[in-house]
Formats: sequence, structure tokens, C-alpha cells
Amino acid sequence: MEYLQEVRNQYENYPYPYRNPEDEKTCLIYTQDGFLEKINHYCYQGKRDFNNFRALVAGGGTGSAAIFLAEQLRDKKNAEIVYLDISKQSMDVAKKRAAIRGLNNITWIHNSILSLSDLEIGTFDYINCVGVLHHLEDYHAGLRSLGSVLAENGSIGIMVYGKHARAPIYQMQSLMRLMHEDEPDMQKRVENTKIVLNSLPPSNLYKRCEQEWKSEIDEYGDIGLYDLFLHSTDHGFDVMELYDWIEACDFNLIEFIGPKFESKIGYDPKTFIGHPELLQKISGLPLPRQQAIGELLSGLIQRHSFYLSKQTHTRAQLDDLDNVPFFLRNPPRDIASQITQSKGHKISLKSPDEISMQFQPSAYTADIFMNLDGKRSLKAIFNKVKKQRNEPQLSNKILLDDFRPIYEILNNISWMLLRHSSVPLLKSLEELQEPINKHYSSITNRNYTS
Repeated sequence: MEYLQEVRNQYENYPYPYRNPEDEKTCLIYTQDGFLEKINHYCYQGKRDFNNFRALVAGGGTGSAAIFLAEQLRDKKNAEIVYLDISKQSMDVAKKRAAIRGLNNITWIHNSILSLSDLEIGTFDYINCVGVLHHLEDYHAGLRSLGSVLAENGSIGIMVYGKHARAPIYQMQSLMRLMHEDEPDMQKRVENTKIVLNSLPPSNLYKRCEQEWKSEIDEYGDIGLYDLFLHSTDHGFDVMELYDWIEACDFNLIEFIGPKFESKIGYDPKTFIGHPELLQKISGLPLPRQQAIGELLSGLIQRHSFYLSKQTHTRAQLDDLDNVPFFLRNPPRDIASQITQSKGHKISLKSPDEISMQFQPSAYTADIFMNLDGKRSLKAIFNKVKKQRNEPQLSNKILLDDFRPIYEILNNISWMLLRHSSVPLLKSLEELQEPINKHYSSITNRNYTS
């Protein structure tokens, strides 16, 4: 597999993405698919407590996914992370990060995901495979390899590149392959690429949207530049190809879960088209075609992030009143007061991903949000509303119908999720990082005073 050796050489020389292990002392980097609350909502009907949980990070790179999962699972009983990557240099960075955090629940394997079935490492409840499968010549073999070690009720979090939004990048990659076919020196390729970038005419497709990609190079330097323009194997998917690939490998796509317009709303034609007659026509199409239309309308989907399962009906349902609605990250300030003060008018909110949204409060919306604390189940919230309003005859169905439209708006961008009332509340990002901050602050203070 000559192409795989090229990929390995790239990540040995340019471990991606660049990470400074020392940053772990002050910051926990999260990944979009890696929130346990998110995995629970979409993949386990909100009922998983994550004890006795095995996760594989397939293509772990410099360690962000493995570190984030391991930190969240630190105090869970018999929870284990297995990290696997073809790059020793990338794995060394990830190991240093884990050591700084004092994580000892990660097993490290230096190998390829194509060898998973030969490694005898058992099966996994969850597999993270982000930014990997699009770098395989046979991505069907890659996904099937993951499936060979996935538990029957397990799930996979995947990110692969989008074809349409990355068109300028693929044009530049073609240019660089023509230029560097006979250039073996990797750093020389980097230097040549910099010259080309500074020589592009205004008519060049990449040049016309350069600002969209410049942050990748500014943040990661030569590492980012090589990954963006000089990768030997890089395949972009559109939605229809994505579904064909997933179906051919006997999986079901649960949901798109990326940030901003790479979340569910970016694949929904309603986000962009307001014409009722045209929307009615589009809504009659199969879901993959609707989402393919959304992708092309948006033009912003550079990455497809999604969960897969061999099962169907894996997500938590609003109709189960034993489920607890909660905000994944910080809720908007005084949302219940805003609803009350709106006096029935539309309210505008901005999510943590800077997506602006509007919703129309109904008769009981403010009462429901006043009691939505991330701990009470829907049943408990509805009982509180009935008692506070002195309306014992009020039905749960009326309250659920009141809450459903707003919940769906917030859930569509993964801002509000559900977990079963039997599952305890998990720690926030700040709570996970706090002991690390204190530990290293204490060491600094002791060194300063000694």
C-alpha cells in the first residue's frame, strides 16, 4: 500500500493538527462528536451511564478526541479508551498530553485502522474516526474495518470532507500534484506551495475565497499547509455519495452533528428557502435528496460530521416523559424572562456556535422554561407547571405540544438534548478542567515560594 506509506510519512513529519501538550494545563479541547451527552442522546436513547464503556479512537492523530473522551470517562467504572494511529510522532504528542492530564485510561496502539480485525482488541461501544476515512483509497474497506470491531448496539462518530465546499482546495491539490510529481523533499513542496499561494491571480478559485481557509495555515503553519494542499490522498463526499457509501457498508446514518451550518440545519432546505410551494415539492423527496439540496444551497459544508449505527431508533425521544431536556453548553441568560417579557412575540436567540434563531412562544412556554434546570424530567417539569398555574386538569399532551416546536429548533443545532432521568448529570467542560488548572497552579505556586 504505497499510498498508505505516503500518508504515514506525512503525519510522521507533520503531525496534524499541531498541539502543544503544555496547553493541557489550562485548556480542555473538545470535539464535536465527543460529548458523552451527545453520544447518549443520538446513539443510546439517552439511557447510557457510560460505566463499562469501551471507546476506540481510530486515527487518533495528536490526541484531541482520545483526551476529551478519556477526561469525561475518568471516573467511570471500567471505562477504557483505545487510541490507534499509523503515526508514531502523532501518538507521542497525544501521549504527552495524556501524561500532563494524569490520564491512565488510554491504551496506545501504533497501527492502521485497516488492520483492526487482526489486532484481537475486542469490540467497542463507540468508535471515533474523524478526518481519517477520506484519506483511504478504499474508504469502503476502512468503514467495514471499523464495523468489524463495533459492538452490535454500538455507534461511530465520523467526519469526512465535503466535496462541494472544498472545491477550491481540490483544485489547488491538483495543481500541487502536477507541480510536485518528481519532488521527493516534503519541505521543498511546502516552500514551493507558499510561492504559488503568493502568485495566484485574482481569477483563481481558491484566491477568490482565500479568507475562508487562511486560519488553517495561520494556526497550524506548515503542518496545516501540507494537510490542506499537499495531502497524497484526499476524497471529498457529497451527500448522495455519503448515503451510498454508508448503506453499502450496512450502517444507518443517525444524524449530522457538526458545528454551525454543518449541523442538521445546514442540510435542511427550509433554512434557505421560504417559498411554500417549492418547499412542499422538496419535502416530498427522499431525505437524502432533500439533504443533498440543502448542502448545495448552503455551500458552507466543508466537513460532514455524523453518527452511524447498525441499529435504528437510537436517539432519545421527546415523547418519553421520563427524559430530561438540557442545554449541552451554557443556556442563554434569563431565557424564561425573555419569553415572559416577549408577551407572545417572537424571540431571537444566538447559540454558542453563533447561529441566530427565532421562535414563537406559546401559552405555557415561559412556565416550562422556568422549570427547565437540566435535572427535572419532562414529567416533573409538567407537574410543576400544573401546580404553579393551579391547573391540575392541564394535560401532558398540551404541554408537550407547546414545548415541541421550540425543542426541535434547539435540538436541530444540537443545543438542547435529552437524557433519561436514570442517568446522572455529567460534568461541564469547566468542571472537567478545574482540577487540572488547580494542580498546575499549585505546582507553580510551590515552585515560586520554595
